[in-house]
Amino acid sequence: MTGGRLGPRLRLGRPPQTEITAEAVVFDCDGLLVDSESVWMDLISSWLPDRDGSPESKLESFRGVGVDDAAARLADLRHDGARPEDIQEQLVARYSALLAAGVSPMPGALDLVRTLAGYVPLAVASNGLRADVTAMLADIGILDQVQVIRTLDDVTSGKPAPDLYLEAASALGVGPSRTIAFEDSPAGARAARAAGMTVLGVNADPEVTLDCYLRFTALTELTVRVEVSGEKDGACGPVTTA
Repeated sequence: MTGGRLGPRLRLGRPPQTEITAEAVVFDCDGLLVDSESVWMDLISSWLPDRDGSPESKLESFRGVGVDDAAARLADLRHDGARPEDIQEQLVARYSALLAAGVSPMPGALDLVRTLAGYVPLAVASNGLRADVTAMLADIGILDQVQVIRTLDDVTSGKPAPDLYLEAASALGVGPSRTIAFEDSPAGARAARAAGMTVLGVNADPEVTLDCYLRFTALTELTVRVEVSGEKDGACGPVTTA
């Protein structure tokens, strides 16, 4: 993060007419910055009981859910006597092992983060665990671009509760109403909205409903304009610095 520039404002949106202004940005991690959500969903699928065919809608309800909530839900669904804490322990160990094999950035994520980091403070708010999130951001090369990371290790309630986003905004020193949140999951979008942030949804699946101000199918669709002291300082879009 470049700290010497004072008062820049970002105008983000889809050209030509729709733009919003932000003084800080908070990102989700899994499925938004890092292509790791498929790993999580495959892991959850392997735990779902087979007696009802594990319909896709049931699996989809685990998208964006924290590991503690996921473990509790799986314990209820399985009816095999497995305790939530035991399921959680196994999920954490297996997920971390799978991530250790390496992850890839989502399309447009690196350019967007590196561009924004030159102008406004950035945070990541994730329903994951700090060790996993930090490792993934380091793996794709943007850990040093993010000022604040908030995970399930930092709050009592994960998404869809607003706690992660409120904690991130507080640490950044910018009010939620002046902050943009990027989210790809229904739970995450609800959390950011509940925190009072403007939500930009990013999800290519039309079946997934996101409570957001603007929606994109990918980060590569986003246009960024930077203004300092009321004058345009630069622009990028779709997220390439002008």
